[in-house]
Amino acid sequence: MISRIERLRVGPIGENVYAVQTKESGFLVDPGDDPEAIIRFLSEKEIKISFIVLTHGHLDHTAAIPELMDAWSGDLPGIAIHSLDAVYLGDRGEETNRVLFDTIGAPSFFHGYWKKLPEPTLLLSEGDTIPGTGFRVLHTPGHSAGSICLHDSDSGQLISGDTLFRDGVGRTDGPDSDPVALRKSLERLALLPPETVVFPGHGPRTTIGRELSR
Repeated sequence: MISRIERLRVGPIGENVYAVQTKESGFLVDPGDDPEAIIRFLSEKEIKISFIVLTHGHLDHTAAIPELMDAWSGDLPGIAIHSLDAVYLGDRGEETNRVLFDTIGAPSFFHGYWKKLPEPTLLLSEGDTIPGTGFRVLHTPGHSAGSICLHDSDSGQLISGDTLFRDGVGRTDGPDSDPVALRKSLERLALLPPETVVFPGHGPRTTIGRELSR
C-alpha cells in the first residue's frame, strides 16, 4: 500500500509539516509552526496520528509541539526523534536551540518561537521502523548530528527533512553540523531507486533521480 502523505506549509521560512496515513497508523512529521492550522489540516485530511516524528530537533521543525500537546491533552501522541538530537527537546532544549540560532545568526527566531518542549517518548536509531508503518529510519547526519530520513521501500517514498531538498541540501553551519557527514549521507541517498519520491523539510517534492541529474 502506498502511504498517503499530505503537506502543510507553515512558518516564516516555509517549513513542511507532513501528515502520513498508512494502512494501520498515522503520524505527523516536523510540526514547526501554527498549531491551529495543523489541527485543522489533520481534521480536513481525516488523519488521526499516533506519533509525532521529528526528522531533527531544530526549533523551526518543533515549535508547534507544546500547543499541540496542550490541545491533545486527553490523547497524547508519542514524540520520536533520533537519540543524538534528543538534546533539542526537554530540559536541554532551550540551551541547545539558543546556541544553534545564535550560531547561525538568527537569535530573533529563537526568541520569537521558543516554548519549553516535552521530552521525547521514543528515541530512534538507524534501521528502526515507525510503529504501525513501513517507514524505516535512515540516520543521515550532517545538517544535525541526529538528522534522519524516513524511507518506505515498498511505496518508494522518502521524507528527507533538511538533508535533501529540491535543488539543494541542508545547511552545515550549525554547532552540530558536519559537511563531511552530510556528503556521505547524500551519497547514501543517491543509492536509492531514482524514482523514489522525496518529501523535503522545505520546498516542493522531488525525486532522487531528478536531484542526481542536476
